[in-house]
Amino acid sequence: MAYFVWDEDLDVGVEAMNDQHKHLIDLMEVVYEKNAAGAPREDILAAVDELGNFVIEHFRDEEAMMAEQNFPGLEAHRQLHANLLKDFTSHTEAFRNSDQNVLPEDFMAFLSLWINTHIMAIDTKYSPE
Repeated sequence: MAYFVWDEDLDVGVEAMNDQHKHLIDLMEVVYEKNAAGAPREDILAAVDELGNFVIEHFRDEEAMMAEQNFPGLEAHRQLHANLLKDFTSHTEAFRNSDQNVLPEDFMAFLSLWINTHIMAIDTKYSPE
């Protein structure tokens, strides 16, 4: 059974962002599966790096979409994105600099919290009425 799964509760009402969120969740699931299977450390890091690269692209696209809509919460949302990226980088670098072969559970908890708080509670605010 999958750990990270798209759910209709995550629908933000913008198809392009829903598609990106689905891809984001798919990439999180790849990280989880590789980690749970005890894949080689290099494979786990490659999956984390792919996720990180997509996060940067997604944040850029989401912020551009919000700017086009003149979304009043754009600056606050940008700060949330910066904080998420900082936390993601911190988790990633801690693993990269450790001698561990699997990601710690707090990394998966961070990703889960990201889905449940940022996408579900924050991103839905730019949803068209």
